Amino acid sequence: MSRLTMTPFLRNVLRVDAVLSGLTALALIADAEPLAGWTGLPSAVLTVLGAALLPWTALLAWLAGRPVVASAAVGAVVALNFVWVLDCAMAAFGAFGSPLGLGVAMLAVQAVGTLVIAELEWVGMKRAPRAAPLRGALAG
Repeated sequence: MSRLTMTPFLRNVLRVDAVLSGLTALALIADAEPLAGWTGLPSAVLTVLGAALLPWTALLAWLAGRPVVASAAVGAVVALNFVWVLDCAMAAFGAFGSPLGLGVAMLAVQAVGTLVIAELEWVGMKRAPRAAPLRGALAG
């Protein structure tokens, strides 16, 4: 398994992703009803998305705190962020309901912001030096 030595750049991008994901989760959970009224998105969907972002936030924070990470883990973060971008774009075009103008704007900001973060994580992953492979019983 390929492993990466965590660089300050990659660590900071993962931390920013964790903080923004955590803030989004809290906003979606705490304010699902008002957000639903303003955005035209179902409050139940907003609450579930907020709840789903909590373990995601924890994973990002955990990865950011590791000195060495599996490159597949960072690759999965990048891929899932791209899925989030696609989901936001689809939702903005009405795939999951009928968003109002503010809902479309919120989804567009989410998509663009996540796209930037994913790109930065990709760059950080590509620039990170490869770590020595695991040896011994844990290597499998």
